[in-house]
Amino acid sequence: MVARDDSVIRGSLIACMIFLVLSLALNFFLWRNGDFLSTEAESAKDRLQTVSSQVRTMENQLTRMKAMLGVGGFTQAQIDEMKSNASDDPEMTDIEQRFARDMTVFGPEVPPEKRNYPGLPEYLLNALRDRNTQYATSQEQKTKIRIDAEAEIANAKKAKAMAEEKASDANKKLAEQSNAFAEDRDRMNLEKEQTKDQLNKIVQDYNSFRSKAANETKKLAQDNTQLLGTIDTQKKKINKFLNDQFETTQGLIRFVVSGGKVVMINLGSADALRPGVTFGVIDGEETRLQDASVKASIQVIKVDGPHLATARVVAIPEIENPIIPGDKVYSPFWAPGRRVKIALAGDIDIDGDGRPDNDAIKGQIKAAGAEVVAEVSASGTMTGKLDAGVRFLVIGESPEVSVTASAEEAEQQKEELRKRGEMQELASQYGITIIPAWKLESYLRTIDDTLTTPLGSATRGEDFEKESAVNRRRLPVDIADIYKTQKENYQRGNTVVSP
Repeated sequence: MVARDDSVIRGSLIACMIFLVLSLALNFFLWRNGDFLSTEAESAKDRLQTVSSQVRTMENQLTRMKAMLGVGGFTQAQIDEMKSNASDDPEMTDIEQRFARDMTVFGPEVPPEKRNYPGLPEYLLNALRDRNTQYATSQEQKTKIRIDAEAEIANAKKAKAMAEEKASDANKKLAEQSNAFAEDRDRMNLEKEQTKDQLNKIVQDYNSFRSKAANETKKLAQDNTQLLGTIDTQKKKINKFLNDQFETTQGLIRFVVSGGKVVMINLGSADALRPGVTFGVIDGEETRLQDASVKASIQVIKVDGPHLATARVVAIPEIENPIIPGDKVYSPFWAPGRRVKIALAGDIDIDGDGRPDNDAIKGQIKAAGAEVVAEVSASGTMTGKLDAGVRFLVIGESPEVSVTASAEEAEQQKEELRKRGEMQELASQYGITIIPAWKLESYLRTIDDTLTTPLGSATRGEDFEKESAVNRRRLPVDIADIYKTQKENYQRGNTVVSP
């Protein structure tokens, strides 16, 4: 019984071992089959990619071949690329390089996209036709040139015969002139001796004249030195006179319209006046501009004629001193037909705060229509150029060399003084008007709209001082008829006609 059980167990173990071996063998064969199929799939994928790449390459080649045959076109960059392109297909590379070489046959007038093999025969045929035409033309020109050359040769032969005849005549004349030359030579030798005697006499006279001229030159040099001193003295007097007189008025008020808000002046297109120029209004009874006060400011809004312009009042005058016909107008920043040039020297303080306002002044001068062309800064640096075209030089307060200043600051102040002195001396030589800074400030204030007296609801009591009998000015009562006509036309909105 025990023996039978052992044999059963051994049989079971053997069966299990056989089943295990079979299972392992089956798994091995399945794994080998799967690996083989995977390898085949990868290989098939690689072949597919290779075939796809070949198909794309062939499609590109087909596209290029079509473009070479006229279906589509190339750019110049693509054609240039074909010259040096090296692909894996040597045959295609050779075709492309040959195509790029063949396309150079086309002239520059043919665009790159029109260059292809079908168009090449037509282009060459047209080129042959043109060459044939040129050849025919050249043959005609050749025939004409040959005919002209034969005609010229015939003319040259005639000219040669005439030249030989003239040469014979010339030889005869030469013999005659040789005889005349011999006679003239004898006569010239005689005149030479006579001229030599005259030359000795002239040399003696020249030495005497040179001595006399040296004495005259010395006297003229003394007179010149004296005259230069006189000219320098007169120049200084003239410059002093110009600086004292400063400037003169440039025009007059002709009419006053619109309740004193619009005026007509006697300047216009003939004076190169332009809209936007601002003038100060000065009492017509004033005789010295440098002592006169500006009672109002006007700005040109329209040029009506050669000597007539309309201007609006931008700074209302005092009630007791209104603008009337005959008042004078003046602007230091306007000159007929040219841009006014101004030079600045030193620090200029216009608001009394002890700090220089040069930048603000330059901005105001530019806004007024003039320009600053030269300047001496506080550091003594001179910028720009001073010439005779500058209208006037504005001088600020002279800096004082402080005893407590450092050596560098003191040297800087001395340099500024020296540069300012050089600029003033140069301005005097050019005859430029020199004015102090406060006078420039007074003219700048005349064009400032903030000086306008507000009216209506913004009226301020301090803007209207009590009327004084001393300052009261008699208004004109004898208004001309032409002014009345102008005023009526203006009120009706009609154009004012210049008288």
